[in-house]
Amino acid sequence: MFKWKNFSESLLVRSVYLITIPIVLVQIIGIVIFFELHWDLVLKRSAQSISNEIKILEIEKNSPSLNEYANTLEIIRTDKVDLSETEELTNWIFKKRIKNSLRQISGDFKVLQNQSYFIFFDQKKLEYFYLVPKKRVVTKTVGGFFLWTIAVSIILSLISYLFIKKQIQPLKRLGIITRSFGRGIETPNLKPTGSSEVRGLIKDFNNMHNNINSTLDNQRNMLAGISHDLKTPLTRINLMIEEINSETLKNSISQNISEMNIMLNHYLDFIKNEKNENLDEINTSDFISNLTQNYPKLQILINNSNQIFIRKNQITRAIMNILDNANKFAEKIFISSNIFNNNWKIEIEDNGPGTNLSQEQLIRPFVKGSDQLNQGTGLGLSIVQKLIKLNNGELNFQKSSHGGLKVTVILQI
Repeated sequence: MFKWKNFSESLLVRSVYLITIPIVLVQIIGIVIFFELHWDLVLKRSAQSISNEIKILEIEKNSPSLNEYANTLEIIRTDKVDLSETEELTNWIFKKRIKNSLRQISGDFKVLQNQSYFIFFDQKKLEYFYLVPKKRVVTKTVGGFFLWTIAVSIILSLISYLFIKKQIQPLKRLGIITRSFGRGIETPNLKPTGSSEVRGLIKDFNNMHNNINSTLDNQRNMLAGISHDLKTPLTRINLMIEEINSETLKNSISQNISEMNIMLNHYLDFIKNEKNENLDEINTSDFISNLTQNYPKLQILINNSNQIFIRKNQITRAIMNILDNANKFAEKIFISSNIFNNNWKIEIEDNGPGTNLSQEQLIRPFVKGSDQLNQGTGLGLSIVQKLIKLNNGELNFQKSSHGGLKVTVILQI
């Protein structure tokens, strides 16, 4: 959905502002100077010239050669004009100047206009009308000047927009790669393009990206090697306990081996390099019902039905990890599934002992509460956080109204 705030805050728009605003200001200043120093002066002189000519015609109005003189001045003198087809002057600058100039003529002169002429007459006598062609005052060059000014502003703004957009494209690609890499998705190195500063930034990011990937790969390989190596002696121990006669001791050792296997599986899940899974269409109601049927402690409070697309396997693993954690410490589990504002909200609550850890501590690897020091690996919620971030979602923790922990998962759909 388009948001003007996000658009107006972009680097592209702000850069265009920096170029366009000075261009517009220069054009406005040019227009103001043109009006004040040139156009206004031209109209002032035209108004004075026309007023002087009419003044002379008024003085020589009884002369037999007056009409010839008027024709020489390109002024028509007539005693018949239909004032109903006239209107007030539309050029406010000329109107102001001609009004001041007409004061030098005896009588009460007024000026109107029709399609072709400016019409001057004495309002008190209405004996004669002086028709001055509009072409003596109005010129098409003014309109051309305005059009040229607007055209230049638009062309320069468009050129600046296209140029800046091309310069910002590498930064946009870098932003996309950075967000994906921050969510744990495998990303390729970017080809350095753009200005020298942007190319340098991309090269530095590629070096950082390669160093981080190399470090993570070494850690994954080391932890995976340790986990796999430990599984072999655990399997041998599991076979050897069959020779133990004491059932109590045998069960105790088997339980410890099972817990160690679970821990090793958590380590392997944590270091697993998640890949982009294809989207599957699901029904949210059926998904929640199928996912929770193996949890007898669980009660479904709300289960809205909607057809959506998700990465099914990753979301299943994340929700099951939360349910397994709640099932371990609580007697009752409650789940709600809602669809609102293009988001799928899943809330899981329990009546367990809760936790004394903050949200940041809960998702930090290998961190466990003081009452859980000998239980689990502290990786369950870290794995959930990683899976939810891969799906562009949010994971929040609160105290439940039932006394335990409330886990909220919000996924964009």
